[in-house]
Amino acid sequence: MPHIYAHRSAVPKTMRALAKIDPVPGLKLIEALVPVPGPGEVLVRVKKTALSYAALHIDRWDAWAQRAIRPPVIVGHEFAGLVASIGPGVADFHPGETVVAEPHVACGTCRHCLSGRRHLCRDARRLGQTQDGVFADYVCLPQGCLWHADPRVPIDVLACFIPLGQAVRVARRFDLLGANVLVTGANALGCMTAAIAHHAGARSVVVADANPAGLALARSLGTTHTVDTRSQTLDLVCRELGIGEGFDLGVEAAGLPAALGDLLAHLRPGGQLALLGAETGEVAVDVHAILSNQLTVAGIDDRNSASDWERLTQVLRHGLDLGAVITHRLPVGRFREAFDRIAAGEPGKIILDWDC
Repeated sequence: MPHIYAHRSAVPKTMRALAKIDPVPGLKLIEALVPVPGPGEVLVRVKKTALSYAALHIDRWDAWAQRAIRPPVIVGHEFAGLVASIGPGVADFHPGETVVAEPHVACGTCRHCLSGRRHLCRDARRLGQTQDGVFADYVCLPQGCLWHADPRVPIDVLACFIPLGQAVRVARRFDLLGANVLVTGANALGCMTAAIAHHAGARSVVVADANPAGLALARSLGTTHTVDTRSQTLDLVCRELGIGEGFDLGVEAAGLPAALGDLLAHLRPGGQLALLGAETGEVAVDVHAILSNQLTVAGIDDRNSASDWERLTQVLRHGLDLGAVITHRLPVGRFREAFDRIAAGEPGKIILDWDC
């Protein structure tokens, strides 16, 4: 089986990896063995990685992280890279191709996997949490997780395709043409969603947050109105925009209980709610508001993204510019600075460069 080691001579034996070694706050840049692809697996040379809030929680070692992972583990799940080598049985990927990957590795044998619904697999492993992640020079993944990326899309943007896929799914799932949309959370995910909703034909897109830098980022991406919740109210912006009964669609991207409550209070009867942000603590939901207003609620996470990525590629190639959402590009050796920036409220995506 000579193809197993296609271009293997160019792959070193060891690599850098950013890992949670001990159950305490902080991450370490370590030296690890480069994995060898087995049957159906692909070894990818990681080029760029994007910081997520999941990685920030793991770095802090908060209550959510303590429930989600068991050290030691290499962290991270958002990346773009090039195929380095392939294992036996891999026919669709070849060395040198640009790829991104879904963050869940399904079991392949449960009833959901066997019926083509791998995104519902209860036994899926999560990159960077229950399986070694992508914050390393190399990552080995099943071919079923990988997706052929268009090399004409900037690789920094490709590294952000996981959260961008969530934003595109909002546009695919809900009728945004002429709709009034409220996004709570001016973080990278919220700003991406607002930009794509505007591109998809929403009449107005309002982003609410208490972070001035995040609101400035939202405005740079085409948001209609921003609301600084420290000094403004959503009732005022509703009057300014002539929104009488409330917003048609609410998107909760902040992951904060207070933001969810504010959003529910400003949806029209029969409105729709998309939950993108993952609350890390207990959330009291006003079920009466959902029932009495006959709201439709959808949870949209980062699984099952291939169809979203295809649509995303097309809109990026035909004019949608999301480059502003990437606010910093740092070599991996400066990972501590990157995490500290996110912890301090940096609203955009920070890219770590693994070629440095």
